[in-house]
Amino acid sequence: MRWFQPRRDDERPLTASSARLVADAEAFLAGEYANHLRRHRVAVPGWARLNRLAHGDLASLHQCRRPLATAKSAAFADWPEESWRRAQQLLATELLKLVDNDPDKLSQVQRSVLVPLELRLIHVEEERSLTALELVQSTRSALRSTA
Repeated sequence: MRWFQPRRDDERPLTASSARLVADAEAFLAGEYANHLRRHRVAVPGWARLNRLAHGDLASLHQCRRPLATAKSAAFADWPEESWRRAQQLLATELLKLVDNDPDKLSQVQRSVLVPLELRLIHVEEERSLTALELVQSTRSALRSTA
């Protein structure tokens, strides 16, 4: 979804920083913030790994829980990234089970549980880095509070 319209002759073009802000906001609200950061070669903070769960739709969650098509050998695996991927995979599976493939229930859990957790984790990471295990523990605890 694009939030800005094509430029009219009487409008000023977006500056590079404004265009980046719009792109960041769109990616964040679409649940694609971590991928957006990777495309721009920016380190992905731990809280951004929750973004897909907090803002994505059912199809995105199903995609998140699928194993990668190509398995890397242990010698070439990016173990920190693999731990984040597995954490997301586990949480996506648990979230899909909780909402029972109901998009309305997913939206309700996202609004009441996952988005507030995402915002709290943003503040935690201002002080220290979040680990994949901490993300799993925090998210599971928050999801159990809805059950």
